[in-house]
Amino acid sequence: MANTVTTQDREIKHLNVLVQVQLNRAIKEIKAKGINPLVVETLRSKERQYYLYCQGRTAAEANKAGVPADYAKKYANPTAKKVTWTLDSIHIQGCAVDVIPQRKVNGKMTAIWNSQDKETKQIISIMEKYGFEPGANWKTSPDSPHFQVKGCRGTTYSASNTTKWVTKMIQFHLEAKGYSVTIDGIWGAKTTAAVNKFRKKCGWKENGKLGKNAIKVLIA
Repeated sequence: MANTVTTQDREIKHLNVLVQVQLNRAIKEIKAKGINPLVVETLRSKERQYYLYCQGRTAAEANKAGVPADYAKKYANPTAKKVTWTLDSIHIQGCAVDVIPQRKVNGKMTAIWNSQDKETKQIISIMEKYGFEPGANWKTSPDSPHFQVKGCRGTTYSASNTTKWVTKMIQFHLEAKGYSVTIDGIWGAKTTAAVNKFRKKCGWKENGKLGKNAIKVLIA
């Protein structure tokens, strides 16, 4: 079934390639803990973001915030519950995913939307371990199902052009390839040295950077 503004895209393959690999690793560990994870949403269209923003708002309110007038008029639903506070979700970049546990309740498989649930907390811990920023940790409008990687849509990563979350993911892959790094989200001299060793092995100039092609080779 084709995705619409009212349905979620749940395909992991539609995410940024670095995010895909780390998400699959995290899900593997989540399942190993005996938890049954449900991927609720991955990539989101801009129009779907407009639709979500219009929930709980009038057309005038949505348009004032930046929703184009046609979409604001079409999707405004002031009686609904507000579900988002942004028009620039990381979902649109293919660098965010919503994940919750699901398990049998009274004999029926049920999605668990409870931030205090034991399995939800385990998912949050594991996703953070693999480099995802958990929405559950936000001081304003926490969102426990949401996990994102800011800065992942860049074309070249280095000590001067990265984020904590991108760095952490890169460090995971450097370590997996046998390079000595600390997986802490800090791109310091040790991470630069590991990147240069990797680049040298690939026959590339040791410039301390990872571009799109280098990332693809690193995570292969």
